[in-house]
Amino acid sequence: MQIIHTDLVKDRFSRSFVNYNQEAVVQKQIAARMGHLLQGAMPKRVGCLLEIGCGTGFLTHQLVNSFLVEKYYLNDLAENAIHEVEKNMGQANFTFVAGDAEVTASLPGSLDAIVSSSTFQWFKNIALFFRGCTTLLNPDGMLAFATFGPKNFEQIWHTLHIGLHYQPLNQLLNALGPYFHIIHAEEWQQSELFASPAEVLRHIKLTGVNGIARHRFSKARLLRFGEEYCSLFSKDGCRVELTYHPIIIIAKKK
Repeated sequence: MQIIHTDLVKDRFSRSFVNYNQEAVVQKQIAARMGHLLQGAMPKRVGCLLEIGCGTGFLTHQLVNSFLVEKYYLNDLAENAIHEVEKNMGQANFTFVAGDAEVTASLPGSLDAIVSSSTFQWFKNIALFFRGCTTLLNPDGMLAFATFGPKNFEQIWHTLHIGLHYQPLNQLLNALGPYFHIIHAEEWQQSELFASPAEVLRHIKLTGVNGIARHRFSKARLLRFGEEYCSLFSKDGCRVELTYHPIIIIAKKK
């Protein structure tokens, strides 16, 4: 079980919302892909749905445009997320549940679907959370989520030796197995290019995913980081790459 500082994650994402829509291009692409997949897996009309880690509403936008949701719960660790969703989508019939969704006792029950995009990688014990979802979902209820695999941000791990412990697809499927039938599972890797290692760090900061460690690096350490990053991960002589490793799983409660 990895150690996640929940308050730090909350603070970093809250601060990033102002830049998130512009900077989080990959997360938006993932939400769009997930929305497309759900159109072929979930009924058009959904009685009660919970979205975990709604952020600024990338996945929310996809679902509202594709499904008729009678009762739509939005959850996020950051309380100001609901204001971002309303700002981006206008007033809608959402019920906001702030807090740590990994504490399933705090979440609503009698759900027909639990969905999430780019959030579960922050959970401390995802297998325990999957088990908890079975008490929240109605019979044949759906759990659909996007997270990230072990190659995600691998360049940061190699150079700074910090990062989340991303679970591979097979481990996630094994954790779901006792409680869910797998409807769909996929993964891919894509590289984003940046002008410099400093721009990589800026991108990570502006998308809020730097909520791992509190310490600051010295100028000397940042210089070494930049030199090592360029030597290892230069793509075309003038730009450097950062890898994303998305995973999407759609499952139905047994």
